[in-house]
Amino acid sequence: MHNAWLVVQREYMERIRSKAFIIMTLLMPVFMASTILIPALLSNMKSGVIRRIVLVANNVDIAEAIRQQLIAPSAKSDASERSGKKSGAPRFAVEISTDTSDVERDKLRRDVSDGKIDGFLWLTDSDLANRKVVYSAKDVTDFGESIELRNAVQSAIVKRQLGQKGMSEVEVESVLKPIDLDSVRIEKGKEGASGVAVFLVSFTMVMLLYVNVLVYGFAVMRSIIEEKSSRILEVLLSSVTAKQLLAGKIIGVGAVGLTQVAIWLAIAGAFSLVGLSSAGSMLANVHIPVIGVVAFGVYFILGYFLYSTMYAALGSMVNSDQEAQQVQWPAMLPIIFSIMMVTTVLQHPNSQLALWTSLFPFFTPILMFVRIMAETPPMWQVLLSICLMLLTTWGLLSLSSRIYRVGILMYGKRPTLPELRKWLRYAG
Repeated sequence: MHNAWLVVQREYMERIRSKAFIIMTLLMPVFMASTILIPALLSNMKSGVIRRIVLVANNVDIAEAIRQQLIAPSAKSDASERSGKKSGAPRFAVEISTDTSDVERDKLRRDVSDGKIDGFLWLTDSDLANRKVVYSAKDVTDFGESIELRNAVQSAIVKRQLGQKGMSEVEVESVLKPIDLDSVRIEKGKEGASGVAVFLVSFTMVMLLYVNVLVYGFAVMRSIIEEKSSRILEVLLSSVTAKQLLAGKIIGVGAVGLTQVAIWLAIAGAFSLVGLSSAGSMLANVHIPVIGVVAFGVYFILGYFLYSTMYAALGSMVNSDQEAQQVQWPAMLPIIFSIMMVTTVLQHPNSQLALWTSLFPFFTPILMFVRIMAETPPMWQVLLSICLMLLTTWGLLSLSSRIYRVGILMYGKRPTLPELRKWLRYAG
């Protein structure tokens, strides 16, 4: 046991002092913060850009109604005013043209190409009757702008039709006023986080779990390959047994992963306390429940031990990083499948599919954690998943230690399946 602890200390100190660990630990929070702050910053920058467009229509009244919709303050501007922020100018500068000839359309196309206008909306009577209009512009990849234009046209037409039926402008506005729907999770009889917040927190933590299990599982495999190629293992095995060496590597590298995750969570907590204005509204309803933090730690440790034993066995079978990349697919496929199932399990956490997939040990670290974050399942299911993972890890550790015991001293070509069976019999 003392020898295994020495291996743990060596693996831990060697990695935690490395430049790669320091750089990764610092860069990951920067990357995560950038994914929140940069889109918000770009959105604010874009909100100050005025798009010059031309509305071409036979009916001036319809065109003017659409123009009013486009230059009216948006819901986002209203929200900004309520939060005390200064709202920007309208997004669109709109001109109206009643010339619907082909010559005018060609001229507008040239104006778009020359940069005189940003785009034009073709609204002839026949197009409106068919409920199909065309917006022509250089940049048509802004789906938000396309939706805004479509909503403006639809709202203007509906308002005009309701007005013709005798409804007043106030009544029309009341009918068309959108309804805000917020999904709120009930936690112990009280309202908790919103559905969007639960999804964002769950998905972020799942990706953190996924990346770390893969990165540190692969680190165990690379450590074995490096020591095989340098023949250090032959020296180490004179002082420790193969099983002690394997356990020391797995625990040492896992401790490095836990240290890194703890640092990231501390930085995330400090970031949320700062309350940066650009992300404040996005983080207002975001909180991580205590059971989520506990489940993350439990399933990170169990998932790491499960997959690192697989990576250790694979690492003892190969002799280079190139060979390792070719044989690591048995360890990666279950994790990739789990990621593919995340959205389905989040939407239906109590379905039979979610139940059985989350109890399968190789899917459990991610899918059971997702179920806990979405809607905490019965405790017997959580405990059963932990027991199944522990049993699977124990069996896999026994199997991997046999392969490891023989494979770490084997050099040359990668073993075939018949040769692996011989290793298992020999090590048994």
